[in-house]
Amino acid sequence: MGTRTDTRLLGLAIAAALLGGCQQLGPRSLAAGRSAYNDVIARTGSEQTLDLIVRMRYADPIGLLTVSSVTANMQFAAKAEGQAGIGPESSYAGNLVPFAGGITYEDNPTISYTPVDGQAFLGGWLTPVSLDVLALALQTGGATRTRLSLLVHDMNGLRSGRSAKPSQRADFARAAELIAGLQKLDIATWVQRPTPPGGYALLLSDYAPDHSAEVAELLGLFGLKRDLRRAEALEIPLVLGVRMPGFDGLAVATRSIAEILIDAAWDVEVPDEHVQAGVVAASEPMPADGRPILRVHASRKAPRGANVAIRHRGWWFYIDDADLPSKHLFGDIQMLFLSRLSDVSRSQPAPVLTIPVK
Repeated sequence: MGTRTDTRLLGLAIAAALLGGCQQLGPRSLAAGRSAYNDVIARTGSEQTLDLIVRMRYADPIGLLTVSSVTANMQFAAKAEGQAGIGPESSYAGNLVPFAGGITYEDNPTISYTPVDGQAFLGGWLTPVSLDVLALALQTGGATRTRLSLLVHDMNGLRSGRSAKPSQRADFARAAELIAGLQKLDIATWVQRPTPPGGYALLLSDYAPDHSAEVAELLGLFGLKRDLRRAEALEIPLVLGVRMPGFDGLAVATRSIAEILIDAAWDVEVPDEHVQAGVVAASEPMPADGRPILRVHASRKAPRGANVAIRHRGWWFYIDDADLPSKHLFGDIQMLFLSRLSDVSRSQPAPVLTIPVK
């Protein structure tokens, strides 16, 4: 009787241990799996964006895939181990029956990709950034100067980019610098106007007397006439397009995703041997006028200390992890590109490619 009781107690103890293990495995697998999947999706998304920029630099064919879903299938297997004596206690020695116990599990994910249809993406690719996106991007974070130069190519006749004159680029950079400085002081704020619906404005307040000179310089660059002697808050309406005669506000012309990526592609460093072979055009030097530059380096060997790197035409192209300006600029470019890519992927009737991973 005692032997049967001991054996049952041992079996119950092993079962309890296995059940306790099952209770722990679920949360642990979620904690490990979610982070791992998120890291891989983020890294491969960055690699796809950089690969697209490099391919545009070489005028090579491009293709895009979005990860539409990841299904993780956990399979558990349990086994018990232990030893129980058979017979009277005096004769246990040599009569021990072994039991085995343990839990194993494996993760078999199924990943679904959505190929991006070129025709569906074309509209979003060529459409200039909206006023809503521009205002939110400028109001969020402390990268106003960089984002203005990235998203906008004309502000009341001040132009940025490769086709602009040096004087225009210098004035654009100075205006962006003034807006960024005033925004850090909470003097400049991008606000939504009640009328017309969806309208925005640049609000300048609490600038007198310490910062009246900066506000006057900014207004002068934009060609706006306002009376600063009364030190009242100034609301400068913001519209998309070219400034028309009689409009006393800020007219901005924004870039499309295609224009932003094309500009970024010209900043890619390319090997001399590729230029000499005629497979890629030589870089056109840009003057240092405050324009943000995405520094993408080229290397024969796999780079060390790269924030993101891809391999193309036998060379490695990468962004240095210690290059903070390029990392921040690439992050803004990727955010805009992936958001537009996501919008198109949700609306297009494209086939889905599902791949089980063993």
